[in-house]
Amino acid sequence: MKRVVLTLAMLASVAVILGCATSGPKKTNEELAAEIRAEAEKHYSIGASYYAQRNYDAAMENFQKAIQTDSTYYEPYIAVGNIWRKRRDPVQAEEAYRLAMSLDPRRAKSYEALGDLFLEMVVVDSGLVDSALAVYKLGLERDSTLVDLYNGVAEIYVMTEQVDKADSVYKVALGLFPDDLSVQRLWGEFLYKQRRFSDAVAALRPLVERFSEDPNINKLREKLALALAEEKEYTEALAQLDKIVEIDPDNVDALLVKGVILSKQRKYNDAVVELEKALAQDSTLAMAHIYIADVRIAQGSFSSARSHLQKALALDPGLTVARVYQGDILRKQGAAQVGGKPLSSVSTPKLQAAKSFYESAKSMYQMGLGDASYASYCRGQIQYLSQNIQLIEKELFIR
Repeated sequence: MKRVVLTLAMLASVAVILGCATSGPKKTNEELAAEIRAEAEKHYSIGASYYAQRNYDAAMENFQKAIQTDSTYYEPYIAVGNIWRKRRDPVQAEEAYRLAMSLDPRRAKSYEALGDLFLEMVVVDSGLVDSALAVYKLGLERDSTLVDLYNGVAEIYVMTEQVDKADSVYKVALGLFPDDLSVQRLWGEFLYKQRRFSDAVAALRPLVERFSEDPNINKLREKLALALAEEKEYTEALAQLDKIVEIDPDNVDALLVKGVILSKQRKYNDAVVELEKALAQDSTLAMAHIYIADVRIAQGSFSSARSHLQKALALDPGLTVARVYQGDILRKQGAAQVGGKPLSSVSTPKLQAAKSFYESAKSMYQMGLGDASYASYCRGQIQYLSQNIQLIEKELFIR
């Protein structure tokens, strides 16, 4: 049988014929792009679900699939950056945020994310304060409707002890977004952090009534409860928390705040019960360990307090309050060596031990100087410890 040799021209003709026979109507570029984006959105949605479950490996895999499917899809880049941030890899996080920024410079979410990253890294590099502020301001130039950018700018002003500027930023945001619950919450948090508790109660109490039916009201109630507690209005504070628990029985934040308030009432055992309930629901809550440590310090159980502070730092190594509390423990242990006696009547070993505790406490407080929330307290403690160390050294010198 004679073998048929197909030329390139013949093959091309066959391909054309087959193509005409099998293909349907040609899809437009818009239809193809929509299909690609839908596939990418499917991966992104799966990734977001894993992220909510704190399964960051599976989340990362799906976010990256979304980017591979559609490299012009903005949101997965932010999500990838957030995971790198969770993994404490600021270099990779910044790269992801900047990719999103270059993809669509008009969208502000990448500026907020990068500013937040820089702000988080200020503990290790104080020079990033200016970088964070510049990024937040650039984001506001791109989109003045992103509320969190105002909070970032205000937080930097607080950190750099420019409280009047922070106050002005929040008032601008309140004027622009009078019905935005998140702005009201941030304003309340600002007043609370500035220890303007009476102002915080006055600002938050009517808002809680006004937005009582809003499903996101719980955060506002929590902040109001804390401010009420600082004003020693414990009954109303706990009532606000009970309303939260009625709506959301598993609200971990409400349990934390309840534990704090019970601690302020010196109901220490009840406070620990609430805080341990919160940890039972979420073992990653570093602040629950901080609050339990605070209770244990008040009870004089320093070993237990130290254990909880170490657990908190394992979960969040940059947690300034943990260092401050470690300083408090060491300071109290140093004072216990002296026992309130004149230094001349304290034995040399006890004086030496007191000095050692004080020096260690001082080093812990120095770690808190970069955090505006604790800087003033830490400076005061450092001054107090330095004076006591000098007095002990003088006493030891003359022996």
